[in-house]
Amino acid sequence: MYFSRIRLRSENISNVAEKLAKSSYGLHQLLWELFAEDGTRNFLFREEIAREQLDVRSGARGEPVYYVVSANRPHIDHSLFHVDEKTYQPQLQVGDRLHFDLRANPVISRNGKKHDVPMDAQRQLLYSLCAELGLQSKISESSKKQALKRLLLNQSSERLDEKLTALLKSNGRYADRLEQPLSLTDKLDWVMKGAVDTALEKWMVSQGERNGFLLCKDRFDQLKLQTSGYGWHALAGKAKRGIKSGFSSVDFTGELEVRDIDLLRHALFSGIGRSKAFGCGMLLVRRA
Repeated sequence: MYFSRIRLRSENISNVAEKLAKSSYGLHQLLWELFAEDGTRNFLFREEIAREQLDVRSGARGEPVYYVVSANRPHIDHSLFHVDEKTYQPQLQVGDRLHFDLRANPVISRNGKKHDVPMDAQRQLLYSLCAELGLQSKISESSKKQALKRLLLNQSSERLDEKLTALLKSNGRYADRLEQPLSLTDKLDWVMKGAVDTALEKWMVSQGERNGFLLCKDRFDQLKLQTSGYGWHALAGKAKRGIKSGFSSVDFTGELEVRDIDLLRHALFSGIGRSKAFGCGMLLVRRA
């Protein structure tokens, strides 16, 4: 396996910008040119901003830099890219603790359908609140998130306030927000954020179980895990049944403990989760 750091040659940045703007898959197609002999995708990649990743003396500004894990060695004399590559054979031992970064497309399956984890967590919370407050007759499975929020905020202010306060206290994650004045809308938003954080933690724990690692905990028995950068990426094409095509991504960072060397090595080489052709799934690790 090979690990590469790839940058667009400065004279080519403007030339490829149009292609990249047209499609989220355009970048994957460009990087594939580094592996022209390969008939199938056998690489993972992650996009970052050069200035944030490279030494200031390198002259990097806001242009992108790409990290790639591949089964085959990339072409290092490509006309579009500067390529720095090295062999990639991580040495792992059971019990090793590693810092990790992962940009993933977190989804769960329910009744044969795939659901975006953050959006699903919010919708499930809102449905639950509506049910507890006796509003079932006014909602349906197709009710949109914003419609559910409006229904709750417009019809159940006092009872909803008590419920949201209790949820913030019991969750503990954002309980300190209660020390300052909060509107009902603010409380609902913080409770929804807590639900998303919890759902993403569960998703990441399940990925560890499948891929040979455990998430480490701190001295307060909290997972050493942070999530950020949630975003929705629309894809070109016609919407199906009114639903636009696309995928979400979330950045995870934290600390893990190696439990199964073969499973974790497979994850490092093959990625975690879905949407790998769009820059998701690449697990980056270093010694903690």
